[in-house]
Amino acid sequence: MAIKHIVLSVAAAPVSLITAKYAIYLAKALQAKITAIYVVNEKVLQELLKSRIFVEVEARDYERDLEEQGGLFLERIKKMAESKGVECSCMLLKGGIHEEVVNKTRELGADILVMGELKELLSRKEVFYDEGERIFRESPCPVVVVKNPAEVEKLYKELI
Repeated sequence: MAIKHIVLSVAAAPVSLITAKYAIYLAKALQAKITAIYVVNEKVLQELLKSRIFVEVEARDYERDLEEQGGLFLERIKKMAESKGVECSCMLLKGGIHEEVVNKTRELGADILVMGELKELLSRKEVFYDEGERIFRESPCPVVVVKNPAEVEKLYKELI
């Protein structure tokens, strides 16, 4: 089976750029395309409203900020990929993070999913609630978990 379509799960955090660089490296090496996915976590927004941490107006402002931040991040990743000659499309989705990533990965028929390093879980309970852990476990295709930022930087810089 040839790997022709890579899904990249990103958060609006600097560590996601390392993950993106590795996905770009893989895509270039395998002559594959990338679909980068960012999800605005509507479940968290609803919880903030229910627990009265936010009022409706604050929640909408926060959601808009998350969308803007996600859009800027996706745009940056797309430019990074294109600068290395890799086809990259981007999707900004809303919903539960792991559900959206897993469902979109399945829908796109991705050959692999690239995601950032899983955080250390402190309890058994966290296995069921951590979004990254759930994406990893429920992915419909093989998953590449990106580690070792220094090595990733080196590989990315070697690309023409």
